[in-house]
Amino acid sequence: MNLKNRLLKIILGISFAVALAAGVSYYIFMPRGPIVEFNYNRDAKQMLQYFYDDWWWLFPGKDFSPEYILEHKAPGKEWYQQKYKGKLNIKVVRKDGHVAAFTTYYKKNHYEGVVQFIYVAPAFRRQGLAVKLTKYAVDQLFKMGLPKVTLTTRINNPARKIYEGLGFIETGRDGHGLMFYKINEKTFREGLKKKFEPKVIEGLEKEAEVPENLYYKPPGS
Repeated sequence: MNLKNRLLKIILGISFAVALAAGVSYYIFMPRGPIVEFNYNRDAKQMLQYFYDDWWWLFPGKDFSPEYILEHKAPGKEWYQQKYKGKLNIKVVRKDGHVAAFTTYYKKNHYEGVVQFIYVAPAFRRQGLAVKLTKYAVDQLFKMGLPKVTLTTRINNPARKIYEGLGFIETGRDGHGLMFYKINEKTFREGLKKKFEPKVIEGLEKEAEVPENLYYKPPGS
C-alpha cells in the first residue's frame, strides 16, 4: 500500500471518528422529544408576546412581570415568591422554528407542586399539546415526591375540560372569576392508563370571552 492510500485511509478514519463523536454528543446532550428546556435567547421574545397577547388567561391581574418570570425563573417578583427564584421549571414545545406551547411549574413545598402556566399558541391549538404539556408537568412534579399538584385557572377557561378530564378536582373559587384545582398521584396515574377524554362542561365555550380593556402592553411600548 503506497503512502497516498495510507494517508487517505487515515483521513477517512479520522473523519468517521469525528462524525461519530458529534452524533453521540448530539444524542446525549440535545433535548429529547418535542418538550424541551426553555432557552432565554431563543424563546423569550416569542413567549413574552404570548404573555401580553393572552394576558387575561394567564394572569389574574396587571401586577405581574413576565419579563421577571423568564429572566429569573421565578413564579413572580413578589417577596413571597423570591424563595423560588431560579427554581421555576420552564419547558417549551417548538414547531417550525416557533414556540408552539409552553408550561411552567415548581415545587412549592414538601407537600405541594404547582403548575403555573399551560399555554398553546393559537396557530398550534387542537393538536393535543395542552394535554401533553399538562401530563408532562404533573408527572414531573410527582416524580419530585410531592403528594399533590395544584393549579389555578379562570372559571370560563375551556382548558378546564382538560384538567377535569385528567382527574383534577375543584377545591374552591375566589369570587373574582378564578377557581382552584388539585390532583393526587394515585388519581393521576390511574388516569394515564385510560384513553384521555375531555370532561364535558356545559356552556363553557359560550362563556369563554375576554372582558374589554384588560390587555396590557410590554414596558416601553
